[in-house]
Amino acid sequence: MKKRLIFLTILAMVLTGILSGCKKKAPAQESDPTQANKGIVEVDEDEKEKIIKEFDNIVEKHEDLEDIVAYVNQNIGKVDELNANDMIDTLEKTLEINLDDVFDRILATDKKNELMEIAGTQINFPEDKIGEIKNKKLKTEITKIYNSKLKLVNLEGAFYPIIDYAKFSEYNGFVSEEWRDYLSLKAFDSDDIPFVDGSIRIPFDSLADRILKTENFLNKFIDGPRQEEILDQYEQKLSAYMKGLDNTAIYDGNNTKLIFDDVMDSYDKLSKVDGYITPTIVYKYIEVIKENKGVIDENVFKEADKFIAEAVEMLKEFK
Repeated sequence: MKKRLIFLTILAMVLTGILSGCKKKAPAQESDPTQANKGIVEVDEDEKEKIIKEFDNIVEKHEDLEDIVAYVNQNIGKVDELNANDMIDTLEKTLEINLDDVFDRILATDKKNELMEIAGTQINFPEDKIGEIKNKKLKTEITKIYNSKLKLVNLEGAFYPIIDYAKFSEYNGFVSEEWRDYLSLKAFDSDDIPFVDGSIRIPFDSLADRILKTENFLNKFIDGPRQEEILDQYEQKLSAYMKGLDNTAIYDGNNTKLIFDDVMDSYDKLSKVDGYITPTIVYKYIEVIKENKGVIDENVFKEADKFIAEAVEMLKEFK
């Protein structure tokens, strides 16, 4: 269980894309404006109030996640934007606090390790593989999981539930721009997990781009309900980018301790992006590395820690 909690903490860090060279602006955070007003149903105020009260009741009564999601799907288009935001806020939190219980049910049901036999070589359990599950009780449980805006990811020989933020895109037409952007930001990481088992599993350029997207969100919605969470994710991503992780070093640890060329190239490209705090911080880091003749040692990492803290403090100052 401890291993799973560590994984979820890292996973909570949260758009991918490859940075190209030369001086340029970072791509802006994008929501999906084509979804605006899609599926909205006009109802009177009494009906709206009834919907919100009923939603609160089913959440408080700890109804099945599948039923809560179904209620949101059926009614989110009938409430105003503010209440729609609140519904998604509540839904996300409800899913998060139930992940342990969902995992326990998987362990209790999948005694023959059938999920790993079906898709043990894949990072995500494919939804279209549910039909191959022979244990009827397990098949029902996994079906309910995927109907509840969750998915299963493979971590060290077991499948763990996480929130599948890509499935939240169907709510884009009902929530505010801030929530659309937040859910989009989270979807990049749930679709393509950046860190697993102490390793960076996406290219450094992609990680750099996610960091910029995260910074952009923080600057765009400075008083948002998820500001502190996203700031933590920014710090964790930037730390992994500048220092590596236990199983993904940024330098040759066996011999010269020189920084890898692809990592330095990524730093160089990122440092040339205009209009953001992160490239300035990375530029300073490059200078430290060059002064140390490309060798990554404890002193370089101490400087990295200072730069990371500086970036976080500068972002906090915008609040």
